Amino acid sequence: MTTHNGQPQPMSVAELSGEIAQTRQALGETVRALAAKADVKSRAEEFVQDTRDRAAVSVREHRTQLAAIGIGLLAVVGAVLIWRNREAVNS
Repeated sequence: MTTHNGQPQPMSVAELSGEIAQTRQALGETVRALAAKADVKSRAEEFVQDTRDRAAVSVREHRTQLAAIGIGLLAVVGAVLIWRNREAVNS
C-alpha cells in the first residue's frame, strides 16, 4: 500500500501483480530448499560421494606411507608363518 497525505491508498493492479509474483518466487525457492533438505536419499548419496572423494585424495597423498605399511605387514605375516612352520617341523 502506498500513502498519500498520510492516508493509505489501495495498490494498483500492477503493484498487486508484482507483489504476488515476488511472493510466489520466494515461496517457490523456500519449497525447493525444504524439498532438498527432505530428500534424504540424495543427501546420503552426496555424503557417500564426498567421503569417497576425500578417501581417494587421502590415498593419493599418502601412497608411499600406505605401501610401506603394506610391505611391513606382509613381512610380519611371512615371519609368523615361517616361525609357525619351523615350530611345527621341530615338534
